Amino acid sequence: MFCPCCNSNLVTNHFLEDKDIPPMKNKSKIIYPKCSICGRPIQFTDVSKYMKENRKVLLITGTAGAGKTSIGQLIENKFNYIFVDGDAIQKRVNSYAKCDPNFQVDYQAETINTMLILIALGYNVVVGYIIYGETLKMYIDELEKYKITPIFRVLVPERNVCLDRDNTRECWTAGEVWVDKWYDEMRSYLTTQKSLCIDNSNETLEETLNNHFVKLL
Repeated sequence: MFCPCCNSNLVTNHFLEDKDIPPMKNKSKIIYPKCSICGRPIQFTDVSKYMKENRKVLLITGTAGAGKTSIGQLIENKFNYIFVDGDAIQKRVNSYAKCDPNFQVDYQAETINTMLILIALGYNVVVGYIIYGETLKMYIDELEKYKITPIFRVLVPERNVCLDRDNTRECWTAGEVWVDKWYDEMRSYLTTQKSLCIDNSNETLEETLNNHFVKLL
């Protein structure tokens, strides 16, 4: 697992956070794995043959204000996981797209790619993002190539809870229209995959972690 540019060992010579982009106000890291010697962004082709079946992947979805970021950050802080915030990936992609007209703007694809690079570098990963049914299949299909089965959970707190959290959080707010759009789409999982849905309306963050996630990690 050597950098094609400087031939350094990427396992021991990499950093995960892109310091060139202003951090998220919600304190999510701007994850962009690079060689720490020459600064070259790590490509999945550089590390793909080092994918391990024993890596753990947790995918968390839900509308804006459902608690994806909060629970993802808590898992990262308390357990051996790297949190990939889809909104932070989106910010990173948009930042580089401004400088490079050829930079591909595909947020879900880049989130998946970042997830795969982290796994190959030896990390367990928790992803927090809006993940629809067809998008979930993209994650599952990519991980299946390496015999990794992700754990998927949907946060489905009540609408008023989502709106309150969306209005009071430190980073950007989605607004009522988008909260409702994603809320309805995420609630559809109650019909298709009810056992994977978590109503965290009346739980503290620690309670949600302990009641629904600790046993999965």
